Amino acid sequence: MRRLLFIIIGLLSLAACKTDKTPVPQDFECFNQPRVFIKYKQPINGYTVKAMWLPYVAQDGTTGETGITTLLHFKNADNEFSINLEAKHIIDTLCYHYPNLKDGDVLYWDYAQKGSNEVLPNYAPFSFYDVDFDGEEELLITDYQSGSYSNNTYKVYKIHEYYAELMTGEPFDYLETSAKFDSINKRIITTSTGGQGSIYIYTYQLKEYETMYGDRPTTISKFELVKADIIDDKGHRVYLRKGDKLELED
Repeated sequence: MRRLLFIIIGLLSLAACKTDKTPVPQDFECFNQPRVFIKYKQPINGYTVKAMWLPYVAQDGTTGETGITTLLHFKNADNEFSINLEAKHIIDTLCYHYPNLKDGDVLYWDYAQKGSNEVLPNYAPFSFYDVDFDGEEELLITDYQSGSYSNNTYKVYKIHEYYAELMTGEPFDYLETSAKFDSINKRIITTSTGGQGSIYIYTYQLKEYETMYGDRPTTISKFELVKADIIDDKGHRVYLRKGDKLELED
């Protein structure tokens, strides 16, 4: 009798577990998306890296190339933070090789290391580099082939304790693969293109400024545009910073 009672209790518990999942409320079915989980096999820059990808699923059940969103999670012994990526990200392209992913599937990936001569990676979905020369490495997120002539662009995040802050000031608001970093002179050179073959080469110099922090002066670092090379149908023009202005050179 006692054995039968335990069996009944076990069956009731199992039934409760199966029905314990909270359904998506009515009119919110748009959020009832499948989730695919990704883990990189090896630590990257000391971080264990995991991702949750919400794919777009076509009517025939296959996975679309562009996902709805991707959440990246970084964790090491001292810190932990997450970043929500914009579609379309390189992870979308990688997941496209798995057209029949289901909710709850887990993928284990090897990290694509950037080349020994690369600062901004061509194929790695993210990487680390000290882009602002402060001695601490920032997190770079690759937006695959989203720039001019199918170049990659990159979002740069300053890593803090338990969160990462998107760097939006120049030149980090728009970096392409062609950007060059001069750590000795603390200089960044960016190259971009416009219509009709126009080329814009901007040189940014790291400078220090004094401001007030409460009741005492403090020094902050900021990149300043000091030179602009413009090549277009009007010819080649060079602007140099003189004081607060950029003046056209003769």
